[in-house]
Amino acid sequence: MASNLMEQYIKNTTKFIKSFTKMFFAEKYNEEISNEFISTYIESRIYSYGESEQRFFYRRIYASLVKKKKELIKQFPKLDERVFEDNLKIYQFIFYIDGVRPINDIDEFVRLVCSSRKTKFEVQDAIKNFQGRVLKAIKKYHEEKEDFLKKYETTDFSLDIEKYTLIDNTYKVNIDYEFKIPYIYSNKVIDEVFNDGTVNEDKLIIEYILLTIICIKDINKGNFATKYLVDFAKTLYKKQGKLKQTLKVLDNSAIQDKVFLKIEYQDFEENKELIYSLIKDGYRFAIIIDDTFTPNLIELKKLSIFKYMLVPETCKHYEKIKEFERKINNIIIYDL
Repeated sequence: MASNLMEQYIKNTTKFIKSFTKMFFAEKYNEEISNEFISTYIESRIYSYGESEQRFFYRRIYASLVKKKKELIKQFPKLDERVFEDNLKIYQFIFYIDGVRPINDIDEFVRLVCSSRKTKFEVQDAIKNFQGRVLKAIKKYHEEKEDFLKKYETTDFSLDIEKYTLIDNTYKVNIDYEFKIPYIYSNKVIDEVFNDGTVNEDKLIIEYILLTIICIKDINKGNFATKYLVDFAKTLYKKQGKLKQTLKVLDNSAIQDKVFLKIEYQDFEENKELIYSLIKDGYRFAIIIDDTFTPNLIELKKLSIFKYMLVPETCKHYEKIKEFERKINNIIIYDL
């Protein structure tokens, strides 16, 4: 079964922040309040929920944390407000540790963390070599984070990512194979096998894993705007088990917000119930108009559930759809 990389990435991040805050606060650690702030941080950091007026990524996250602090003060009126303030202030360090903001000198940063812990947070417990423990924990976290993203790199496959002409923040994705195939097979035969049947289905899992890593790197930088349009195998409609296995890789709302699966109109018509169910589960699709489509405004508006509409130049309805372009809300792509 294919793994869900984003869920694991979030789990790793959450685990570190919990461990760091517990070590930092020592006896002043309040697990319930800390967990509330961590959840808000993850929502804003990974899913971009919360305040969006702020221009800078870290300020958007911080605005969400400030809002959470105000909510918690009302929710726990008997608790010392210092608990909420300290749990908010610790994110001035987590922003740097988790890469929201860059660390220029890690040794100097760790010294600042330890100094602030005594002076601003007034945590005075005598943990032996606390500064060394913090430095080791941060370095280990950074190494594990980097190893996680490198783990799925392969020399056999790579992604060809190309921007769609005149469409902002939107890219088409294809997978290329780098391994050598015996010369007795022609390029045509190789391409036919690679893009057909079971081989085509299996390569999608690899493609979706590689694309998920790209999306995680985007999100890590605060880039939520970039969208990717990627292939889908029509043979999966009749294979529920393999369909579920393949889509599990993308089963996370942060990834689903960035990845759109390209499906042909005829396949949509023949599998509406299944596709509607997948849309309900958060998956997103881009519809490719083919010759089976009826090109009138009513039918076009029925496709408003698709953010992207792809119209091949070879489609017999190409010119007709261009006439309706300004009357529909889809983003229409002619550059396939």
